[in-house]
Amino acid sequence: MSPDHRATLLALLAAPLASGTLAAKLPRSVPQASAPRDFTDDGRVFLELEPATSQAHVGVPQRVELRIGIERGFLESDLVPLFARSLDLPVEVRAPWLREPRGGRWLALQACAPSRTLALDGGIALACARADIERDGRTFALHALAFEWLPESPGELVLDGTELRLAYASAFDVDPFRGRVPRDRVDARVRGPLARLRALALPEQGRPPQFGGAVGNFTILTEAEPREVEVGGVLLLTTQIAGQGNFGHFAAPRIGPFDGLHVVSERSELGDGSLRIECELRVTEERVREIPPVELAYFTPAAPGRYEIARAPPLPLRVRRPMLPALTDISAPAPPLSSPLVLVVAGGLALIAIGLVLRARSRRGPPSANEHAMAADFETRLIRPGGDVTRLYPAYLAARLGDDPATVVTPDLAQRLEREGAPAELASRAAALALELAAANYGRKAPKDVLERARATVRELDHHSLRG
Repeated sequence: MSPDHRATLLALLAAPLASGTLAAKLPRSVPQASAPRDFTDDGRVFLELEPATSQAHVGVPQRVELRIGIERGFLESDLVPLFARSLDLPVEVRAPWLREPRGGRWLALQACAPSRTLALDGGIALACARADIERDGRTFALHALAFEWLPESPGELVLDGTELRLAYASAFDVDPFRGRVPRDRVDARVRGPLARLRALALPEQGRPPQFGGAVGNFTILTEAEPREVEVGGVLLLTTQIAGQGNFGHFAAPRIGPFDGLHVVSERSELGDGSLRIECELRVTEERVREIPPVELAYFTPAAPGRYEIARAPPLPLRVRRPMLPALTDISAPAPPLSSPLVLVVAGGLALIAIGLVLRARSRRGPPSANEHAMAADFETRLIRPGGDVTRLYPAYLAARLGDDPATVVTPDLAQRLEREGAPAELASRAAALALELAAANYGRKAPKDVLERARATVRELDHHSLRG
């Protein structure tokens, strides 16, 4: 792949299609005709639009492939550029349904190799180059654009108005500076077929309270290391979720809270058909004998469709008492607690400790470099493929508060933000946005401005220290 292709691919994958901007607009090489010739039934070019499935449940991405076939000889000899900028395929795809999705959003274009540049709604996109095919005794060069629609509410999306724009000529002059110049340029269009995508609502009946939007079929396994630990020690719990489903579009199962086990940190890694969660647990009580089961509630769409719970078995633990420090001298008796000297020393130390705490709080400084990095990481992850503000915003708040992303959105979130240094109005607004995004994870459509509001809120919080 050339450097230009790689740069185009990176720019394309960094921006969701729903934003309406794929790249800088391309200047026209010559004025377009007001009424392009209808080239649909000519036979030298075809346009096909095919969804992978006719329907899917809310939260499950639906793949749509747009295939472009151009007769090999016609492509190499007769097509002329539409734009001043050179493209591998001198054609433009117009898809009005990309700009106005209803009840969902378009995810980033799927990457592929080898690929060819073409125009998509006035910007640049990469089409997958497929092997030539034979139809009616003709050889066609085949290219495809693959899209994914993520339905967020039940209903139907009609994909209509798809067109392929092109220009061709039958006679050319040779210019020493411009190369082949068409004598009889003709602007043409090929109309694409209509397609429908339908999103089915997830049933309310039988929905488990811990359901987080997982649809498909899943298995879950856990492992802990070490299995023998003393009170106060830390162990690593690894949860592996595998199967077929909408990975990347459901909330990870909640780890804890467990009786006698405190969640220290949690991180997850999304793979191809898998989700790995690593959670550090600190043992706080000697009576702990096992790590309780970890569960994932999911909906299996196979008829008749029902909710299931994948459950990992409990993991036995052996917890020891913490070892006592060695006594260096047991011959000298300790002074009684009522000794005046002990009381004076203890009182003095308490006053010093209180003074240091008050002094530290009165000198709260600007946000640390690490806190600035949290805000920068939020912005970076947001523009990556699959960057979902409904997951990244709570994760940012959790990182600032030292909390678990799965449990950070609570009714007292505003008070917690305010106690940690955020102004009352900002804390209230940040908490309200978190609740709004949490509702969007359960089928309610998020407002169009929620992305910019989340960015603005994170930037405001970044100006305030949330350290205690």
